[in-house]
Amino acid sequence: MGWSAMTNTANPLERRLRLSGLLLILALLTEVICLFWARPLSFLALIGIGGVLLFLGLAAYLLSLVPAKHPPES
Repeated sequence: MGWSAMTNTANPLERRLRLSGLLLILALLTEVICLFWARPLSFLALIGIGGVLLFLGLAAYLLSLVPAKHPPES
């Protein structure tokens, strides 16, 4: 089973969780790079880029936990 087959069968919850996980990984990678980059600009990158990605990842995760509207039962 290839990657395209797995992404096509993923339900919306899995896709949203995957997106939030990707954003959190990018935030952590940004912060790790900033730890080894000893310049004043690295602090701005840590807060600006890493902080925003971390916030977006957490927000995407929390919003993915909110259930979508279900069709009315009759």
